[in-house]
Amino acid sequence: MDCSYLYNHIELNTGIQRVVRRVIENLEILSHKNGIEVIPVNISHHNFFRVDIKELYEQKRSLASATTATRMDIKTRAKNYLIPLYEGFQKFLVTLLPRRKFKAFVYAPRHQFGMGYVIEKVLLHPVRKAMSIRRADRNRHVDGTILIGKEDVLILIDSSWYMNIWPTVKKFKQQDATVIGIIYDLIPITNAEFCDAFLASVFKEFFYESLNYVDGYIAISDTVKKDLIIFLEDEFGNTAIQEKKFDYFFLGSDFNYAQNQVVGVRNELKKSFKGYPTYLIVSTVEPRKNHEYLLDVFDMLWEQGMEIKLCIIGRMGWRVEKTAKRIYGHRFFNEKLLYWSDLNDEELQFCYENSKMLLFPSIVEGFGLPIVESLTNGLPVLASDIPIHREVGKDRIGYFDLQDTHDLKNQLARIETQGIPDKLVPDENYKWQNWHESTNELLEKINLMS
Repeated sequence: MDCSYLYNHIELNTGIQRVVRRVIENLEILSHKNGIEVIPVNISHHNFFRVDIKELYEQKRSLASATTATRMDIKTRAKNYLIPLYEGFQKFLVTLLPRRKFKAFVYAPRHQFGMGYVIEKVLLHPVRKAMSIRRADRNRHVDGTILIGKEDVLILIDSSWYMNIWPTVKKFKQQDATVIGIIYDLIPITNAEFCDAFLASVFKEFFYESLNYVDGYIAISDTVKKDLIIFLEDEFGNTAIQEKKFDYFFLGSDFNYAQNQVVGVRNELKKSFKGYPTYLIVSTVEPRKNHEYLLDVFDMLWEQGMEIKLCIIGRMGWRVEKTAKRIYGHRFFNEKLLYWSDLNDEELQFCYENSKMLLFPSIVEGFGLPIVESLTNGLPVLASDIPIHREVGKDRIGYFDLQDTHDLKNQLARIETQGIPDKLVPDENYKWQNWHESTNELLEKINLMS
């Protein structure tokens, strides 16, 4: 199981990282009854380095040894010193050269080309690699030319398109083993206008290269599987379709982690939910998630004197300078407009349990995990009317027209005066598959392909 990107970015807890953690930990549980060995690996230096599942959790990794607490303290103090220093340096640079493009370069997110990206690649990444090799030496070293056999299967489940994994995968394939790719979506290729240019470029290169090594693709929804087949057929003809296997599975919706992390819910978050009814959106802040649409709707409702809150949960992504400025500079920021970028899963579940409704205005999606997480927690959902939301939500949720902000505005106004319609209230017996069932489904699809 490839977990290379997560292993090097354990601080992240967005969609793909959560999927990787849940699938790997549940596969380890399922491995005993299915007679398989599950090996999470960091693909680096043309080799596979075994990763302990605890190393995929920030809190768990920090407590991995008796001496780590001291290291953690040193690391925390270093961060507390260096981060303000770095932020001060950023302000100093943009003061010297206050041009818009230069400012965008200085403040660009780490995954987007900019100052942070350059520092990451030139300084931080080599240091992490050196540390990774040291950790790997203490664990089992899996060399593709020695231990990999015909019955072995490599699952590319992580967002490793930023990493050069293909020389190692090629080594794996030379042993006549099977490679299966998990496809979350093709948005960086088919809808590149919604993505950071660098992401679109590396993802496209990664996906096209995967065609040389991957035996089969398993998508996270039937919609994505069909989109994938249509894309390959249009791009390469029927030959590309005939040479590959295709299937899909559904993600899970529960928060019952085997690697339990009891870190609690911050009092500040609890306090922010008090008072007015709170509507929720859970997603990375990026163009295709359509936060601007939602802000337009709530600005109209607040202008009418509606006493409600909008809570935005998700880290800042790419091409969102305008949206970020609108959020942070909003007259109701931290009052009726809430924004949290760093919630743990306990805190996210608190939000699901204490909100009035989830609003999900995405323009294009691969699955829409917050929809099933909300329904599992008894939270009603209104989502944009797109095919994937219809596949996942069916008639259990409500839909609104993305071309007309008044559609959602009018629905929310009615809900505030007349209550949530009975058809939108999740049934007490509603059950979406949990992550154990989801992983079991994935395992069955893997067995069919291998």
